[in-house]
Amino acid sequence: MKSEAEPNPGSQSLAKRNLRPIVAGQAVSLFGDYISYFTLPLYVAVLTNSESKLSLVAAAETLPMLLFGLVAGVLLDRVVLRRSLIAADLVRAAAFIGLGLAISRGVSQWWLALIVAFVVGSMSVVFDSGLQAMLPTALDDSMLVDANSQLQLARTVGITIGPAVGGLLVTWAGGFDTAFYVNAATFIVSAAFLRRVVPFRAHEPPPRTVFKEEVFGGLKFLWRNMTLRLATLGGTVTNFVFAPLEALLILFVRDRLSGQIDWPMWVDFMFRDDAEIGMFFAIQAAIASFGVAVAPRVARALRLGRMFVVGLFLMGAGFVLVGISNTFYAVIPAGIALAGVTWVNVAIATLRQRIAPPEMLGRVIAASRTLSWIGLPAGAVAGGIIAERVGLVPLYITGSAVVAVVALALGFSSLWRYAEPARAKG
Repeated sequence: MKSEAEPNPGSQSLAKRNLRPIVAGQAVSLFGDYISYFTLPLYVAVLTNSESKLSLVAAAETLPMLLFGLVAGVLLDRVVLRRSLIAADLVRAAAFIGLGLAISRGVSQWWLALIVAFVVGSMSVVFDSGLQAMLPTALDDSMLVDANSQLQLARTVGITIGPAVGGLLVTWAGGFDTAFYVNAATFIVSAAFLRRVVPFRAHEPPPRTVFKEEVFGGLKFLWRNMTLRLATLGGTVTNFVFAPLEALLILFVRDRLSGQIDWPMWVDFMFRDDAEIGMFFAIQAAIASFGVAVAPRVARALRLGRMFVVGLFLMGAGFVLVGISNTFYAVIPAGIALAGVTWVNVAIATLRQRIAPPEMLGRVIAASRTLSWIGLPAGAVAGGIIAERVGLVPLYITGSAVVAVVALALGFSSLWRYAEPARAKG
């Protein structure tokens, strides 16, 4: 059982006060993330109309986790987490301001998006792992499931309105540069909210040892713990086959699903052309929000291991239905699949936070995320090549089926049977 430092007097009240700026800041930041989630690949698609180039940009954003993830985990265990998160936000803001300025001055090159994706992905390695490591120092342990669920709800709200707003900004408010400026502003707001967070548990750095030993310390702990190992490896396989499905969804919706519904006149006017693709993402996320809303109840009813497995199965089964569909109504199973993604994220984030020792939290989280993300850049690139040769539909059906099979296999593993140990009272 993981031991924890005794909270300071009044820590419950402080933890509740900390939760508000954490969730609010992430809600604003994720709104901007999903503006760029839609507009950055759309920018590349408009310039190149190439599955392979679109996949390269997706790979560039995930590659930094493989290059820097383990090292970042060691550094996060040594530094003041809140300052690192604020710095990462400001660098990401600068990257999108730079891209917006280039477009405003008439420099429209797809490789600029590639560079920005790599820089933003590098800072996201620091931010995402650092945020997960900071939560146990700023919140009470009993609040972690609810906190992770609220962050996933913020993510779902972001993906509900972000792509639609991105489409409207591109169509009506000046183009891609405006969308990137808005995203930069949300990172600055996130940094301002983080300044209000006051951790009440000390983030004690581990004793200094050989750097190499610290880098692999998180991996060793992860590999010895069967629950984290199974969840992480399940994520690795899933990410490899799911990455191209996510990276190429804009092209799939544009070429196969859009322009088939007789929308009311005002909807057709507002969401014409590329904005209709943004509306698909918005409706998908709105459907997924119901799954996010019940995530804490699901975690209590199923337990975290089963929640992870069921979420994986929803991902796979939902996108199988998307693959065989040829109408805009594929947004319904796409929304169910996205709900599955949020259950997986809530489950694995909370498992990492509860199982890892406090002094190794950054390294274990970074090790798990690094191994899970191994499949993302390779899968995105391979998927783009495969799509250009055999088409999007076979890629979607096959990849989604693999995710569902992985979920079924984990259903017979110890992850499905995992029961959380009783937690010490703080």
